[in-house]
Amino acid sequence: MSSPLDRPVPRTATRPFSGGGSARPGGERPLDLPSRLAVRACGTERSPDSPSGLIADILALHDALAAEPSLEPGPRTDALFTALVALAVAPRAPQEVDAVLADPRLTERLPDLRALCATGEYALERAWAHRVLAADDPHAELESFPYLQNYRDLTRIEYHAVAGHAPRAPRRALFVGAGPLPLSALLLARHSVRVDAVDVDPEAVELGGRFAATLGDDVRVAAGDVLELGDLGDYDLVCVAALVGLDPDLKAAALAHVRARMRPGAIVLARSAHSLRGLLYPVLEVAGGDLGGLDPVAVLHPHTDVVNSVVLARVPA
Repeated sequence: MSSPLDRPVPRTATRPFSGGGSARPGGERPLDLPSRLAVRACGTERSPDSPSGLIADILALHDALAAEPSLEPGPRTDALFTALVALAVAPRAPQEVDAVLADPRLTERLPDLRALCATGEYALERAWAHRVLAADDPHAELESFPYLQNYRDLTRIEYHAVAGHAPRAPRRALFVGAGPLPLSALLLARHSVRVDAVDVDPEAVELGGRFAATLGDDVRVAAGDVLELGDLGDYDLVCVAALVGLDPDLKAAALAHVRARMRPGAIVLARSAHSLRGLLYPVLEVAGGDLGGLDPVAVLHPHTDVVNSVVLARVPA
């Protein structure tokens, strides 16, 4: 019989940082966004937006998010993130993407925009961890998490990519940056993989450990800074979350540290982003030295609701 984590759930058209309808004290202010901005689901039609209009929309969303006193889940923040994600995932011509990303106004704001997204994602996962843990039926409550299927899809892509590029399917894995809602680690364990999960944030470790125990999963969650990890020779696979190292130099340092402590031939999986999805997450430049000395094996860019790209690399001999 399948686990509740394995069963598909209906997709929703809200942000991938969306915690639902919890309102903040004091009521909600109306969204102050350009009237031309439309929240669209990820589809197959090419966006008709001009680069200048698209840049204006992204800058307006950045400024609106930066002005928010809190990025906790709620109607206003959900709407802002939904609009941003819709712009990021819509299929676009390469020249349009290049024009947008080259704009100096966006270049200046991009690190802050990604940091805002990271804050919003953490707030979402924390809220849902508390919600699931407080429920009379945690498994049923988890089924209402609007992005559970996205986690399932990404983990399935990652597992089969690793299994297809390694001498054997992974049997033991470490997930770095598991967060307060360690769904990726739990879903990876469904593939008969022994999974350890670490996070640098004490709250994430406490909530993530309780979450894993409550869901009945044999995933160990512990405190750990990626730059302080010891011997990793027992792991076939180390997964590095997208938000581990928002700066390219920090990401490369993290991957270099992991590489130096794994056995030759072992696989490292690093989450990245592609095209305008890089507005939400850091982009790993595989050919630009961002892999910290790892040998690149494969890069996958989903063209579905899944936002993250997948970079596979191997520890050199």
